[in-house]
Amino acid sequence: MSSTFDKNIKISIAGQSHSKGMGVIIDGFPAGFHLDTEALQAFLNRRAPGQNAFSTKRKEADRPEFLSGLVNGVTCGAPLMAVIQNNDTRSADYEQLKDIPRPSHADFSA
Repeated sequence: MSSTFDKNIKISIAGQSHSKGMGVIIDGFPAGFHLDTEALQAFLNRRAPGQNAFSTKRKEADRPEFLSGLVNGVTCGAPLMAVIQNNDTRSADYEQLKDIPRPSHADFSA
């Protein structure tokens, strides 16, 4: 899935929560932007699994690994690419939900 913002920035995402990982490529992001990885991690931690009775019990770090576009915490002008590895995938845990649309998932909007 991809989206274009303004006329220059294209964001493409791939992967699934029950696959080996998820990734994003942000193309057209300008060089020289300091990426606050601590603030990004704090944002990702808000949706981390295992925080309440309604969330998944899977244990995932949800830590992005930047593969390109970032040098010493600053964008370099190359496409910014990050992946988040899934290590605790157990699709069978969700078998009873396979036919139930869930509001926070793409299956609901589809």
